[in-house]
Amino acid sequence: MKVHLIRATGYPVENFNHVLNLLRKHRGSIEFVPSEPVTLPESSDFKIYEDSDAFEKKEAPKLDFSMKESRMANYSRITFPHKEKVMTWNQLFQIAKDFRKKNQLPKEDHVILLTDQSNEHNWFGCFDDTLKNYFIQTNHWNYYFGTDLDSRFPIAYEISAWIMRSMMFRSQVDTLNHLHKEPRGCMMDFCAKKPQIILKMRTGDLCNDCMKVLTERDVNRSHARQLFTIMDGLRENLLFRERSLLLMENSKMEIRGLSKRIFLSDLGDLEINLNPKEKALYFLYLNHPEGIMRSHLVDHRAELRSHYAMLSNQASNQSIDLAIDRLIDITDNNMNEVMARIRGKFRLAVGEQQYQVYSIMSSPEGTHKILLNRELVHYLT
Repeated sequence: MKVHLIRATGYPVENFNHVLNLLRKHRGSIEFVPSEPVTLPESSDFKIYEDSDAFEKKEAPKLDFSMKESRMANYSRITFPHKEKVMTWNQLFQIAKDFRKKNQLPKEDHVILLTDQSNEHNWFGCFDDTLKNYFIQTNHWNYYFGTDLDSRFPIAYEISAWIMRSMMFRSQVDTLNHLHKEPRGCMMDFCAKKPQIILKMRTGDLCNDCMKVLTERDVNRSHARQLFTIMDGLRENLLFRERSLLLMENSKMEIRGLSKRIFLSDLGDLEINLNPKEKALYFLYLNHPEGIMRSHLVDHRAELRSHYAMLSNQASNQSIDLAIDRLIDITDNNMNEVMARIRGKFRLAVGEQQYQVYSIMSSPEGTHKILLNRELVHYLT
């Protein structure tokens, strides 16, 4: 089975790649195929949510069911009344259909649009009645969960869950009629309150009733096995992230390949995308757990230059030398700027409470250092 993931231009490519990495971590008979970004048409339709209760309700489309879902929220990010552009489900499905037609995809292929465009019924995802064209909404996760939940996890979970549903059920109506109004820790829980989605992610499973549906409808076992493995992986990563704060555990860091890509393997293979200058400075400090004083950085010029020359695409030695000279010049603010960008990227990736372990931070002794235990750092060729 091929699943084509298409990114709307408003959804950052870095976030898209993180989700793709989570899905591809567990290989199998389902192939996740990234595609060129698409630009959604400008919507002229708006919805005005007068208060948080209106914003938190999931509306029922005109299908044979009448359930509604409310959403819990972190109210600090949206003030009410709140006006938001929306697109209809059919408009979003049409993006997937147009992509399918343009690329002449086989009818058995699946096409999933990842978009930060809100939709008319305020859902986080759905498929059309062919069960082959989908949208997954990528925004508002931080509204509900703040920085406590990495949005990659629910987005990857939603992708996996909707693919599983496409194999289990015959239509939108068939799917919705099997939803559980009361949560069971099952993929088919309706989740009247958004935090209940975390319950589903923590179990990554189906209840006995839904497992019976899975068996009776004779779904492809290989596909189902891979999707369960992905959801198990998401559950493990989510639990590791939650427990790491309590147990003071940190993720293993893997430095991979000649380009020295940085991954936090226990956090869903989360990649930290540093540019060549940031990597050069980071690897220097990674090699010196004792720390380096700002004024002593010049003493490590040769090592710093070696890292940068290997990683950068600078065309000349002169360009490399100029970049390194700026970095070590105590009268230049370049090093502080580079360190700030590194800290910002780790903060965005692992959250406010953990980023200082992985970043280059100042110490009481007057040095800068990376606190991460070097036994957790592994270099892979």
